[in-house]
Amino acid sequence: MRLYFLTPALLLLGACSIESEPNPPPSTRFVYPSGVAFWRPPAAGGPSASNGYLFVANANFDNCYDSGSVVALNLDTLSTQVDGQTVMVPHLGSVPPDASLAFEDLSSADESLVQIRSFAGELAMWVNPATGLPRLFVPSRAEGNNLNAVDVSLEANGAPVLTCVQGGVDCRNGALSLTEDIPSSLSDEGRPGLPRAPSPIGVTVDEASGNLYVTHSEAADSPAKSSTNFESYLATLKLDNPTRDSLGFISLSPEGYLYGGSDSVTVGAGYLYVTGRNFVAGISGTVAGNYVLRLVDKNDPGTILEPSLQSEYRIREARAARVVPRPVTPAELAARPNFVRERLYMLARGPDTLLTLDFEYDAVPGTAATQPFFRVVSAVPMPDGVSDMQIISRTPGTSNADTHIIAVTSTGDSAVSLYDEALGQVVAQVPLVNELNQTSNPSQAFGLTVDNPAGTNAARLFVTNFGDSQVAIVDIPDLSRPQDARVVAKLGIQQQRDPNQGTSVCQEN
Repeated sequence: MRLYFLTPALLLLGACSIESEPNPPPSTRFVYPSGVAFWRPPAAGGPSASNGYLFVANANFDNCYDSGSVVALNLDTLSTQVDGQTVMVPHLGSVPPDASLAFEDLSSADESLVQIRSFAGELAMWVNPATGLPRLFVPSRAEGNNLNAVDVSLEANGAPVLTCVQGGVDCRNGALSLTEDIPSSLSDEGRPGLPRAPSPIGVTVDEASGNLYVTHSEAADSPAKSSTNFESYLATLKLDNPTRDSLGFISLSPEGYLYGGSDSVTVGAGYLYVTGRNFVAGISGTVAGNYVLRLVDKNDPGTILEPSLQSEYRIREARAARVVPRPVTPAELAARPNFVRERLYMLARGPDTLLTLDFEYDAVPGTAATQPFFRVVSAVPMPDGVSDMQIISRTPGTSNADTHIIAVTSTGDSAVSLYDEALGQVVAQVPLVNELNQTSNPSQAFGLTVDNPAGTNAARLFVTNFGDSQVAIVDIPDLSRPQDARVVAKLGIQQQRDPNQGTSVCQEN
């Protein structure tokens, strides 16, 4: 039999006729969850009446699906079977179950999921005062380096509905890029390709100013992809208008300052506290962080301050940071009407440490803040791989009400550590590991949000377990005894992994 070669035209026709089938992210489980946020509507009646809503960003880390996603869960609708009985998610403050519950089938409706670019980072939430409904912000480090903005609404039955701010349910269409099509009015003269925010990772809401701040873990080079003339920025947008029209960039590496990657921002009265981390420098690969903390004046963004923490503490880089106001006496205010006292909590790596710092300065409204005085209050060792942090406030009138509990996630041991400020030590480490070998299938506790309702001396933590694609619910029944914290439930089915390669199995369980 004579065989005939296909002509180039026929080969082209055959290639064009083969199209890959759509492979959207699943709506029944998480896929490498990263950022997380919690919301309970004011009209819901409090924690004893409503478990509220959980919003989770799925990073699609192994590119098993066409995209990442953001999903919304009404926690009052989740159920599981225990000894033949239907069990719902327990309310905060109720008697905890004897054993941790497993809510494997999330069963999100199509309206409760939107697609975003893969490699999602943090998730920030802003409640729009005009509507009383949340708007979610999620950066993605995949192509386009997009910032995704998602609006939340509720159906009559309480079901959450997610919609991309630009319309539709595929937020990849028309998403704001932080590295492409930057307005010429923002360009740096003589430095092509700048400013940009490659690999955006952190998002922070500043309700007072109406601003959103976005950090990026890779330094930006000029020209793009040249691995030369690096700079780093803090991207800014308006919460009510997260479009290119409101895009701005604050230089974190002005003349005299070393460039680097940034991770987290927390907002004080007069300063933004920005943490620094290792970064990717093109052909140089991963480069050690050049700073761990920088302060940006909110009213004069050209003023950048850098505490010399690395000269005293041999820390390599930083992650999450949170700031709270500290008491100021009437006598101090009489002498200095704009006097500010703030406490900053910051996670550092190499070695992993929870740093507590006090700052004092004057913040005159509308003008630059004075240069702050600061001191290190404490440096507490933490497990390897510290990632995220939340501050838990005790109820006024209870024991040690003027102190906080600091919850910290760590990817190394996949646990939540609880630091009790009243005692000055870590009082509990709640393990979140799964039953499989942690070497081939690590849980990697990553993102963290908290339900810390006023008037309730209890708190609930939601922790994204990046590696096993679950979200753990950890309750602290009594904030005077944080050591009693325990896992009450896990949401989502555990991600299957290939024990040889350590990657996920790209199929539905």
